Amino acid sequence: MIEPEESGREQQEQEMDLIRRYILYGILFRVVMVDMDSTHQVVLKLTYDSVFQELSRWAERQHHAIRRLLRQRGCYVVHSQKQEHIYVVQYRQRGYLREAIYSIEILRAECQELVRLWVARKHMIGT
Repeated sequence: MIEPEESGREQQEQEMDLIRRYILYGILFRVVMVDMDSTHQVVLKLTYDSVFQELSRWAERQHHAIRRLLRQRGCYVVHSQKQEHIYVVQYRQRGYLREAIYSIEILRAECQELVRLWVARKHMIGT
């Protein structure tokens, strides 16, 4: 039998993971569009806008799906902000205001991994 404290702790850890993923997908869908705009400053032989747009839409859909799931669990992101080398997120979890701090470099690496997984998934299904 699971102790009530353990299941509560496990639930809190799951919600913290959802918050992290929510932040990752939110950063990813915005950064992809900024990167797309950056490619317009250089003359390229081909346009990659459709790839950027599809990746951004996918990340945005994931972001919103996770937000809905968080709300169902009583979690709401109140504020998020980049501060020098960290990303600070304040969120409300069942009435308690909590704060999570993430390294910008780690978030960047995790976003890169999400892009890699998206490309691999697209390659596997052949679309």
